[in-house]
Formats: sequence, C-alpha cells, structure tokens
Amino acid sequence: MRANSIDSAAKPGDAAIRALSPDTPVAELQGVGPKRAAAMAERGIVTLRDLIFHLPFRYEDWSAVTPIEKLAPGAVVTVAGELGIVTERPMRSARWRRLAHAVLTGERGAKLRLVWFNLPAYMRGRLPSGEKVLAHGRVSESATGGLELTQPELRPLSMGEPPPIRPVYRLPASIGQNLLAALILRALDAVADKIVGAIPEEIHRDLKLGEALRYLHAPPADADRAALERGESQAHQTLAGDELFGFELALCLERERAAARAGIALAGAAQVSSRWLADLPFVLTAAQSRAISEIGRDLEQPRQMNRMLLGDVGGGKTLVAFWAALRAVECGCQAAIMAPTELLAEQHHASFQRLCGNLGIPAGLLTARVTGAARAATMRTLASGALSIVFGTHALLQDRVRIPRLGLGVIDEQHRFGVFDRARLKALGAEANVLMMTATPIPRSLAMSLFANLEISFLDELPPGRTPVTTTIFSEDDLGRIEEMAAEELRAGNRAYFVVPQIENSDETGEDEVRSVTAMAERLRKGALGEFKIAVLHGKMRATEKESAMRAFRDGAVQVLVATTVVEVGIDVAEASLIVIIAAERYGLAQLHQLRGRVGRGRAASRCILVASRGCETSAIDRLGVMIACSSGAEVAREDLRMRGPGDLLGARQTGALPLKFVGLVRDARMIENFRALAESWLRTDPGLKSPASQGARRAIRRMLAHGFSLGDVG
Repeated sequence: MRANSIDSAAKPGDAAIRALSPDTPVAELQGVGPKRAAAMAERGIVTLRDLIFHLPFRYEDWSAVTPIEKLAPGAVVTVAGELGIVTERPMRSARWRRLAHAVLTGERGAKLRLVWFNLPAYMRGRLPSGEKVLAHGRVSESATGGLELTQPELRPLSMGEPPPIRPVYRLPASIGQNLLAALILRALDAVADKIVGAIPEEIHRDLKLGEALRYLHAPPADADRAALERGESQAHQTLAGDELFGFELALCLERERAAARAGIALAGAAQVSSRWLADLPFVLTAAQSRAISEIGRDLEQPRQMNRMLLGDVGGGKTLVAFWAALRAVECGCQAAIMAPTELLAEQHHASFQRLCGNLGIPAGLLTARVTGAARAATMRTLASGALSIVFGTHALLQDRVRIPRLGLGVIDEQHRFGVFDRARLKALGAEANVLMMTATPIPRSLAMSLFANLEISFLDELPPGRTPVTTTIFSEDDLGRIEEMAAEELRAGNRAYFVVPQIENSDETGEDEVRSVTAMAERLRKGALGEFKIAVLHGKMRATEKESAMRAFRDGAVQVLVATTVVEVGIDVAEASLIVIIAAERYGLAQLHQLRGRVGRGRAASRCILVASRGCETSAIDRLGVMIACSSGAEVAREDLRMRGPGDLLGARQTGALPLKFVGLVRDARMIENFRALAESWLRTDPGLKSPASQGARRAIRRMLAHGFSLGDVG
C-alpha cells in the first residue's frame, strides 16, 4: 500500500481554488475528510490560514542519497531501495508499545534493517511494502552488531523526487509528513496571495507574507538550512514583524483604554500607612520603596490602577501589598487579597496579623476551610463594610460574597488564576484598583513586552538577612551520599524537599525508579531517611490532600516532602533547609529557580542539590551550571531565555494569552522596540484603526482576541 499521499486525489479546478479564502475550513480542502479535519483541529489547525501558518519545526537534507554499503553509525542519511514486508510485535519491556521492522534492499543487493519503536498510527497499514522508496533517518548499531535505520521517514519514489530541503512538521494524530506537506502546499497555492498582513503597505511594502510562507514550506536548494532551523531567515523575520506589529497595536490600544477607565482615587491622608512603615523592625529595600512610591502615585489618580508587581522569590512583594491594603483602608475603602491556595492565604493572613495587628484594622480570612458560624460572620461583616481587609482564595469569587467598598484587589501569583477569575474579582468593585503579583523570573526587557499594557513595578533586590542558598550539582549515582546529607539536616531539626518529575513509575525496566513520587518516597522510607516522617505531594491528589500534606510539613509533623513541581509555588517553611531536585536537566532554569526559592527562608544555611540523570549530556550539565553562577531570578531568566527560548516563561501567562509564534523575545529585542514605535506612530496617523489601510491590523487584533489573548483589564 502506498504511504500517505494525496497525489492520486483529483485536484480542484481553478474556479474551486479561487473560491477558497484564508478563513475557509480545512475540511473543504481536497484530501481532508472529517477525521483528518478533527485531528488538525486538535493541533489548532481549523482554517487554511492556520494550516499555512503551521510552520516546520526543523528541516532535513534529502539532496544526497548514500549507498547502503557506505553507511556509518551516527550519521543522518537518505538511502534508496526496495522496502520489504513490515512486521510488528509487542515490545518486551513495554507491551503496550509495538516494535516494527522491515528490510530495505539497495540496488546492489545490500540490505539495511529499518526499525520503528511504537509505529505512528498514520504509518500503520500504509507502509509501501514492495515499492522503491527513499528512507531518511539516523544510522545506529543493532544489538547483534549490524547497522539499522531507526524511526526513518519514508517517501515512495512514485511520488517523485523529494524537495532538497524537506520541511518536518509537528504532526496531528493520524496524519503523516508527506500528507501534511502536500496539504500545506495545496493550501498555499489557493490562499497565500490572499493573506493580508497587519502592517499597512504604505509602511512596509516589502513585507510579502505569501512569499515568506512559500519560502518556509518549500525552501530553495540554496537556502541556509541552519538559519531556517534557528528561525532566523528573512522569511521568519517577515512573519515575526507582521505579528509583532498587530500585538503592539493591541497593547497600545488597551493602554489608552485603561488610561480612560474610571477608578477609585485613594488620596486621603497617609497617617496609618506612613506610621506603619516607620515602625517596621527592618529597613525597606530601595526596590520596595520605589514600588511603594509608584503604586502610591497610581492609587491617588481618579483612574483604575492596573499594575503588575514582579519580584524575585523572597523579594518582599507581600509587604508592599500590605502597604497598599493599608492605604485603601485609611482612605475609607476595603481591600481583598486573593491567593491561589488556602495555605498561602492563611500565611498572608497570619503575616498581616503579625506585622499589622497592632494597628487595630479588622482583617478576616475566607477560604473553603472557613465554615459554619465563622463563615457567616465573616460574610456578614464583609458585606456591612466593617471588615476592612479580607484574605482568601477562589472563595472570594462566590456569588454571595459582597465587598461594597472595595478599593483595592490584590491577586498573588496571578498566573495561577484564569482570566475570568481575575475579571470576577474586579467585578466585586467595578472601579477598584488592582495589583497583581508574581515571582515568575522574567527579565525586565521581556516583562516590558509581555505586560506592555500594564504598569509594572520591579523588586529586583532581596531584603538584607535572607539566607543565601548554596547550589550544587550531583549525579544520580551520588543519591546515597545525598540521602546521608539529608539525614544530617533532618537530625539538626531542619526539613527537606525531594522534587521528582513523575507521579508514578512509567518504565517497566525500573530505570525511572528515582524519578517518580511513589518510588522515591518508598526508597527514602526504606533507606537513610527511614527514621523520619515522609509525605508526598502531587497534582493528582485532591485539594484537601495537598493542603493536608503541606500543612503537616509546615507544622513539623512531616520532615520530608516528596513532590512534583506543584510545590513550586508554596508557603514559607523556615525550617526547610534542603531541596533535592531529581532529573534537574528536565526543567527550565526559571523553574529550577522557583523551586530553589522553597528553601533559605529561615536562619539555617540552605542548599539546593541538582541531581543530573545518569548519562546526562555534557551540554545539559553546563546549562545547570548557570544555577550556580546566577542567584537572582532576573539573571536566571535571562540565561533561560537565551538557552531555551521563551516557552517556560510564557507558561506564566494564561494559556493562549500571548499570541507570538514567530518572535524570539530575546533574539528580536531590537525588533520589538522598533515595531512598538511603529505601532505608536501608526495609531497617531489612524487613531481608531478605521481607515482601509488598517484593515489587516483590525483583523490581526480580532484573531488575537478570538484565540484567547487577554488584554490588560484581566491581566
């Protein structure tokens, strides 16, 4: 049977092609039926526009065919020959996966074994046995000493010569590379010249999106493959510039709307807040003082504050939030401080009582744990206005909650809340000022782009007295030694985290025995830490179970917490002096820094041990070395972006919130500045984007909103 190919399908006539538009559903494209359309939709490919903007993630060189007899292990090659019968069998170590293999016979009779581990669904039953094919893949040595090609891509020669530089796509289920490439080329023929960019032609006549898309999907033989794979070709820059213009336009428009949005002016005398700052038993950092001044100026204005407070772990964001809440109260308003977990809300409430309890300002707690008469009393005093400050979780968003004089809403770890949660908090007070906080490490320049529609305050220094955390790298082979070190810490009265990447063991061979919560907890109980209480924490546990585990660890009933990265945003446990992160190379540097921030919150010297997996590549070890050299979140984030790209950091925004597919947020920093200026300039020319020249810009902004991009009023 022929491999995935649509060449045999009748091609539509000129009239049918002319009828297609970029907004035409992919289901109407020749060769796409309901099942394939559904598979594409799962990848976000719904229209022909989506299809042609689904770019290759890498490129292969199929231009040179290597004779089978000249192959060497490790090489990535293209070979030609006749494909034998493909057979499949379950794999011994993982019987739910299927091993497939076949023999390729070259022109001179040389044979090469082809092997697929867990044959993709789109290839099953469609491999062209008995046909002459090209096979592309990596040469490896088999267990018996012969050579084989692993996970090869096939192309029947009956389909014609492959392009010299072949694009490789991330595939929807049940659709192969050959089929997807053919569908994209067909869509390009139909609609590439109908794509209207966001940038008006009178600004940039040389940005031809259709030409750029053709270049990226069908590169010429002399194209720079390295530049294509890095996303640095001129064609990539064309797409990046166009989407960046629309993005910056949207942010500029939102900033203008926010400036006109009415808000509660908190301009009363600052007697309480000023006296509180003066009486603190420590000195504020310069960054905290600066943030307080910036927030104070915002609060005095008769427009709604919409400010983001970005600060490193332990940088003092909570204290700044307390000051803002006091400012609201002394101006005759109420304040609500919302945290993503009950424990964090409880911690904030307790910290407020400790730091502000002598001020006589009533502050309450509203979480799911507050029930019965206590809950009714809190709701009643809150609704009457007698409760000045309320700390809580999602419980604050319930329909029965009334905060009649809400002047300030604070949202801690704002990325943990959905955009609608943030909007509902604001709905409690339509003109209330909003302060959002996050400890996600983001470089200043990137933050100015990500949150360009908000005002931003940075806490870029740590308060004096914070215990520095020593970071070291160990191999998985050193686990026994690490466990002995942990035992010493625990015997000294401290506590320890062990962070692993998996909840359960997924490998029947046992190679993942130290990478799952269940296996690691069992190992520690039977080994060097058997004398201590050990608890587990992971994402599949019920919320009450998670809270119970963290509460036991906080209160000392448990000395060791074995967890996945759900512990990344947790509570302050002053006695936690050690965190061990297993398979550390699997995480981004920014996430490692967040995890490291779980320790060093008390007076004891603290350590972060990064455990590299057995056989980990040298480059991965070098990357982990950044954690030793960099102590601040800004430094770590900058290196993370430089080495890995923005993926990890963008996870800090609501899924789908940042519609930048082609812009490299570090690489293209100068471009971001230029297109921000270009967008501002165009808005001065066409303030409402009402002219015909702004048609493409209007469409670009509508697409962003349709795909979930949330503007400033919901953070």
